[in-house]
Amino acid sequence: MEFRQLSLFVALAEELHFGRTAARLNIAQPALTVQIQNLERDLGVQLLSRSTRRVQLTKAGAAFYERSRRILGDLENSRLVAQAIAGKDLKKLTIGTIYPATFGVLPAFLAKIGR
Repeated sequence: MEFRQLSLFVALAEELHFGRTAARLNIAQPALTVQIQNLERDLGVQLLSRSTRRVQLTKAGAAFYERSRRILGDLENSRLVAQAIAGKDLKKLTIGTIYPATFGVLPAFLAKIGR
C-alpha cells in the first residue's frame, strides 16, 4: 500500500465515479483504475462495488475510507508541525477542548499562544 493509493482511494470514495475522480486529479482513468485494483489486491479486500452505472463503497471500503481520511489528515498535520518547528509559518492551529474549558483554561492558553 502506498500513500498515493490512499490519496486516490479517498478522492474516489468522495466522488464515487472513476471519470470524475480522474478528471479532478488530472490523471488518466485507466491509471486510476489500476491503482485502485492494486490497492484492493494488496489489502485482499474489495473496497468498491462496481457496475456499469454505479460505484459504491463496500462496508470494508467505507471503514477504510474513514481511516484513510484520518491518516491523510494526520500526515498533513505532521507536515505542518515539522515546518513550524523548522521556523516556517504555521497557518492553522487546531485546538480541541471541552465546553467548561472555554471559560477557564482556554482564554489563558490562547493569550499565551498569542504572545
